[in-house]
Amino acid sequence: MRAATIFLCLVFCAAVAHAATRVLLHATLLRSTPAAKSHLTKPPETIRLVFSEQIVPELSQITLGRPDGSSSQLRVATDPHDVHTLVGSVVGDLAGGVYKVSWRVLSSDGHPVGGSFTFSLEGTGDTARAGAIAAPPITPPPTTLRDSAGTGSTTSPSPAAMPEDKPVPVLAALFRGLGLGAMMLGLGVLFFVSTSRERRNLAPPKVIVRAITIGAILLVAHMIAWLDHVSPSGSLSGDFLGSVLGSTIGRVELLRTILALLALWAIAVARRNTPALMLGGACLLVSGAIGHPAAIDPYWTIPAKMMHLLAGSVWIGGLVWLIWLSRCDDAACRIEAGRVSSVALVSVIVIALSGLLETFFFLNTPADLIDSRYGQRVLAKMIGLAILVGIGAYNRFGLLPRLHAVEGPERLSRSMKAEIAVLTMIILIGGFLAYEPTPPLPRSPTAASTGIPD
Repeated sequence: MRAATIFLCLVFCAAVAHAATRVLLHATLLRSTPAAKSHLTKPPETIRLVFSEQIVPELSQITLGRPDGSSSQLRVATDPHDVHTLVGSVVGDLAGGVYKVSWRVLSSDGHPVGGSFTFSLEGTGDTARAGAIAAPPITPPPTTLRDSAGTGSTTSPSPAAMPEDKPVPVLAALFRGLGLGAMMLGLGVLFFVSTSRERRNLAPPKVIVRAITIGAILLVAHMIAWLDHVSPSGSLSGDFLGSVLGSTIGRVELLRTILALLALWAIAVARRNTPALMLGGACLLVSGAIGHPAAIDPYWTIPAKMMHLLAGSVWIGGLVWLIWLSRCDDAACRIEAGRVSSVALVSVIVIALSGLLETFFFLNTPADLIDSRYGQRVLAKMIGLAILVGIGAYNRFGLLPRLHAVEGPERLSRSMKAEIAVLTMIILIGGFLAYEPTPPLPRSPTAASTGIPD
């Protein structure tokens, strides 16, 4: 009974820590001046946005939409006393009416995060009446405080502003999925070649070099597409590139690209298998620290993602290695099949466990598997993994015992080609998952009405 109580307490603490970490590690707008849906009696001189993490002003922007439909982009900078605060300078006179503040910053997971909220400004005559009519009511009204600018705004601890739903960048997602997939394939085959002892002379050098080459080129293309995606202005200026490379996510992304190119140099120019395997493996490990794992419970999700990618590389590499052997040496294929099957079984277990761990941290409830786009893609990966497990079981218990038959290697080769096709689709889904936002934390009705997070 005591052990059960302790276990439940630990689970509860882990859940609380999980929820708290998700709130704190995303670039979430905590509060603003003017506050969302506030009523001002004096035009604000600045728009101040306070986020849950450090903000890079060169990668951020604030746009002020006016009552007449026009808009202007504000000059932004961080507060010298608080790097979490983004300050936009308001230039020109503001008439009475309803104004819309739109913001866009780069989150710690490498994805741009944006949102908007409104505030109203009292004016004179018809403009004031129009602004008062257009201003959304607040029920119940929060406490009225004076902000530092003396605008007389109605403030709240957190603005009732919903983040914008931005589309997934298709090219960047494809480049990432295909680039990592090709790199994983080449490194996986290289791993089995390097550990095959007397069968090293049967290595498919062209397959390895081409796969790593394609992977490196696509990862370079991905970085360019990612830079274009996160650029506030859509241009890759020198100041913007300097700001990106000065940020943690930019340096990690650059490191992955450099490691991919070094792995290509080692295998294609230096013709050294071991350095290529080590550099390529480091590229996959760094990839585990990019994306959602960098923002959501990184102490758990980054190692899980690293193991996920390494196990997937070994799995797909073993399949291609056996298909190659079935074409050039049936005897070697029969010998290697048992070793590849055993390694693949361990890889499946690692992939399943690491995937489940990431799903636990990235989803709030099992219902998110159906109700969110991120969950639906995770569910598609789970279905694909179940299909792969079925094919693998058929290969291990149905085809391997009959591998000494005349058509044994050919049948195994056909089955593994189907396995590779399904695995390729799973890798592509993973590329899109990296850019799909995880489901937001649910808020209680009270929090939703007041704008205060749970």
